[in-house]
Formats: sequence, structure tokens, C-alpha cells
Amino acid sequence: FFIFRTDAAKGIVNKIAFPFWKAGNYMTERFSNFFSIISSKKSLVLENRRLEGELSKVNLALLMQPVITKENEDLKALLGRNDANRKVILGVVLKKPSLTPFDILVIDVGKNNGVKEGDKVLYKDAIVIGQIEEVLDSFSKVRLYSSPGQKISALIGSKSIQISADGLGGGNFAAKLPRGAEISEGDAVTVPNISASVFGFVEKIEASPADSFQKIIFKAPFNLTELNFVEVEIQP
Repeated sequence: FFIFRTDAAKGIVNKIAFPFWKAGNYMTERFSNFFSIISSKKSLVLENRRLEGELSKVNLALLMQPVITKENEDLKALLGRNDANRKVILGVVLKKPSLTPFDILVIDVGKNNGVKEGDKVLYKDAIVIGQIEEVLDSFSKVRLYSSPGQKISALIGSKSIQISADGLGGGNFAAKLPRGAEISEGDAVTVPNISASVFGFVEKIEASPADSFQKIIFKAPFNLTELNFVEVEIQP
């Protein structure tokens, strides 16, 4: 009893116990790492399955796209509303905002090309930006729908809510809707027409608790100063 109470005896006991303590700590750490790896692998497997499911949905949508497009074309043809006779000509932008006032473009096509006042003007054949306001033999003036004072009718959001929007200039528009209308930033604003085309996308929603309406700000998805080419849709 007295021998094991001495410092020498304590040192001997510590030397004998140290390998066991070290082994215990090592095994505890190993088991902890093992279960951590198992948990991590399980999370990776679940995430991989989720991504595979999303990829399958995307692949299915891509496979269905030609079918949907064909069905849409057949439906338009059946209703006599197809775009087979639609005539579109390319115009080069000669002058644009910064050199012209109030969202005005000057393009290099005119009466000689069949252009008439009121013809729609598009960007990349999908974004409606304005209409022909004045026509000369070889030139035309385009007033953009975003020009201050202009009003447009459009459909907004996934539920295609009808709106009347005002041009603010610089490719920007504003519209008012009741606060209960389900509109989100990024929603498309489209042309009420059988042909797929857009005015822009919602950038900001302003709402005040005291106001029963919300202000929707949307913008054309391009920079007017970088606009070099447009398409004019020639009306029959």
C-alpha cells in the first residue's frame, strides 16, 4: 500500500496505462471518423439521387419540346393562325438613344423594303420593342414602346394577368396591380398574341402597407445602347 502511494509507483502505473489510453483515444477517434464518413456518404447518395431526378425531368422536357412545338404549329394551322406567311426583314440601327431623344431608333429600311407605319419592330425576333412611326424611302423611325408617354397592353406572370403599362424610357416600364396579384421578380411580361414574344421581365415590385396597389417595374432584357440590329414585321 505504501509502495504504490509513492511517486515512483505512480510513474510505473502511468507508463503501463499510457498505451491503453492512447489506444482508447485512437479507437474513439477512428469510430468517430468512420461514422462521420458513413453519414457523409449517405448525404452524397441522397443528393446524387435528387440530381438524377432533376436531370431526368430536364431530359424529358427536352424530349417533349419538339412534340409540343409541332402540336402548337398544328393547332395554329388548324385555326388559320400559323406564321407561315409572316414576313420579317432585318434592319440595321443607324441611330439610337444617346444620339436620339425619347427612345427613338433610326433604321436603314423603309418604303423601298415594304415597311409601313405601324409595323412592329422586334429584337432577335422574340422581344417586341416598338413600332414604325415614320417611313422614308430608305430609312424609318422607330418609336420604342418604353418611350415616355407610351402605353402598352400586356400579360404578366404565370397566370397571364392583363395589365396596362406606361413607358418610362430607357427600356423600362411600370404598371399597377392589386396587392393580391401573384407577381414575382423575374416573371415574364408577354405580348397578348398567338406568337410567342415578350416585352420584358419584372425587375422590382414596390408595395406600401397603406396602398391597396403594388407597382410593377419591368425592363426589356437588353441594353438600348448596344442595339445594332432589329427585325421589322411587315404587315400584309
